[in-house]
Amino acid sequence: MDSKTLLMAQEIFRLSHHHIQQFPFCLMSVNITRIAIQALREECLSRECNRQQKVIPVVNSFYAATFLHLAHIWKTQQKTIADSGFVLKDLEVLAKKSPRRLLKTLEIYLAGVSKGQTSLLGAQKCCGAAAPHSKDLTFTGVCDLPPHSSEGMWPV
Repeated sequence: MDSKTLLMAQEIFRLSHHHIQQFPFCLMSVNITRIAIQALREECLSRECNRQQKVIPVVNSFYAATFLHLAHIWKTQQKTIADSGFVLKDLEVLAKKSPRRLLKTLEIYLAGVSKGQTSLLGAQKCCGAAAPHSKDLTFTGVCDLPPHSSEGMWPV
């Protein structure tokens, strides 16, 4: 959504590649999208949508807040992929029961990021907003991949 949530997304992405606590980032994203859509359909976000007089920005913020909470639980409780079903189930219950709490946590997190004081897990940063070990992500499109030899391949 903006540079502050981009930093959050990068930190979550790095957590998803942790050597012990790794998780499938895209699948978690799909699950959180499902939770956000269900919360909207079940009118759990109605109060906030009415307060802000907007729907899409509220759903986007709710999605980010839900992913932030997932990452916080994942890291602080040292969850692994074996815990993912339970974590998602608990996350869905919390998201539907206390959406305002999740959104407030996101606001606090983003305020800390804008001051360069907060990382994903609430740790204080010593070197400004960007972590010294952060890397730019590079994506390769399917068309950019080198062609493979067709030896040993058969038509399907």
